[in-house]
Amino acid sequence: MVLDELHAILASYHFRSSKRYPALLEYVVGKTLDGHSGDLKERTLGVEVFDRQPDYDTNADPVVRFSAGEIRKRIAQYYHETGEDSPLQIDLPLGSYVPEFKPRPVPSAAEPQEFLPSPLHADSVPGQTVRFAFRPYARWAMGIVLVLVAVGAYSLHKVSASSTADELWAPLFQSPGPVLIVLGSGHPELVTPEPAQTSLMEHMIGPYHHISLSSALALSRLTGLIQGRGRSYEIKEGSATSLVDLRSRSVVLVGALNNLWTLRLLDPLRFRFVTRPLAHIEDDKSTQHPDWSVDFSKPYATVSTDYAIVARYHDATTNGTVMVIAGIGPYGTEAASEFVTSPRSLEQLLRKVPAGWQSKNLEMVLKTEVIAGEAGPPSLVAATTW
Repeated sequence: MVLDELHAILASYHFRSSKRYPALLEYVVGKTLDGHSGDLKERTLGVEVFDRQPDYDTNADPVVRFSAGEIRKRIAQYYHETGEDSPLQIDLPLGSYVPEFKPRPVPSAAEPQEFLPSPLHADSVPGQTVRFAFRPYARWAMGIVLVLVAVGAYSLHKVSASSTADELWAPLFQSPGPVLIVLGSGHPELVTPEPAQTSLMEHMIGPYHHISLSSALALSRLTGLIQGRGRSYEIKEGSATSLVDLRSRSVVLVGALNNLWTLRLLDPLRFRFVTRPLAHIEDDKSTQHPDWSVDFSKPYATVSTDYAIVARYHDATTNGTVMVIAGIGPYGTEAASEFVTSPRSLEQLLRKVPAGWQSKNLEMVLKTEVIAGEAGPPSLVAATTW
């Protein structure tokens, strides 16, 4: 089953255009299945997979770490986009090169399957019940299948991940008009009005015409979800949005430090962004002051962690439902967008919030590890309802 799943992953468009990432993933899976997971160290992988010298400098040549980070991202994309029907999931955990193999929930809409006997493994007589004569290895394989089905059935009984996403977003779809997505673009304090005589070329290469790749990815996920629910949407930049635009409608705010509306509307809530002296998320009810901060003065390549706020609540200022999807940095925003659109990520929500959260205001703090310049999976670290 693991090898079948590995071959499906490597045959997908996420991996088939590359040589480096399939080679590393195939190697670590094979070693783990052979019982040699203890050999999966960075230097060993550099030598065995990427033909480096045994004494090469892993700090100067982080090929293994970079490739592993890219594999984690591509595996996540594979399961999010095309691997929903996979009975098994292969993961490469953060901080490790040893893959994990996990059962995936059985789709709730799946119809019962009629299994036909094979001539090699069953005796079939017309009009009589088929009697299967399983060989020993077949019994072992069937045992694994039954365990996977049982775990999947339990997961579905405990929570339907897709319905959790529907419940999270339902209040935003109660308004009849289109959902307004307000996207941060450029730091508000650093952007001055663009002169009327600015040429088209200057406008295209200037700060007024660009959003970050993380914001673009977040926007893609959000619009896909909204369209998938059969709803329409509008998109406006934060700097071009007025209070009149926000009044009495459902609003999604993307980005924090580059979106003044996020900073303003979150200010009365328990979790909110503070920009000085160090950009961080503040917990108004905590006496321990958790360190949810990002130091923007450090080189961007050294950033290893980012934090984000996800909030869904009725806002008194706009008199409508507001959804906030905003990180301190771009990685946090990207991870937050994955959290609110990914059924697997939303499973964390049910372990943190009380029953009846669907009809309450909700605010959460997320954490993401940054690996080789890429946002890792979101992790829910705090939540509150009211």
